Amino acid sequence: MLFPGIVTTDPSSVPGPVPPYSLAFTLEPQVQNALNLFLPLKNRVQMPALLKLLAETQTEVHEALKSLHYVHFARFLPSTDGSVLMVITEYDGGLESYIMDFVAVLGETFTAVLQFIADAPPLPVQSHAREFTKFIMEHDLRQVGVWSAYPEITVIDILRGARHL
Repeated sequence: MLFPGIVTTDPSSVPGPVPPYSLAFTLEPQVQNALNLFLPLKNRVQMPALLKLLAETQTEVHEALKSLHYVHFARFLPSTDGSVLMVITEYDGGLESYIMDFVAVLGETFTAVLQFIADAPPLPVQSHAREFTKFIMEHDLRQVGVWSAYPEITVIDILRGARHL
């Protein structure tokens, strides 16, 4: 548990009642899913170096996202005190296949990022994909709801529509 009193796993898998402030709900069935990853740093003074690394890999990350054809958006967000890096993405499909695709196309980048993260899984992620997947799932705030103006529209649907404009 990353934060006392906040469930960071699927609330249905936690014994006992879900805290009343949990946001475990969905508005309607949708194809998009969220990854709300909270990654505590080993030391908050390392945040500027981590942000520099992310800036240096921005083009590579952007090209990888475009190549996958199911990522709606992704962003890295440092906490205001610099102690946590949040990775917030919206994607189509299942989480495990999403993680495995990122191991394949951005494994080196995630290995570099995780060197700054407390209690990171074994590295490099390409050699420890199972542990990396477990780590991501344990640090995902799954109870944060996803809202979409177009819940049934995938990235591929959007790209197909854009070609007709």
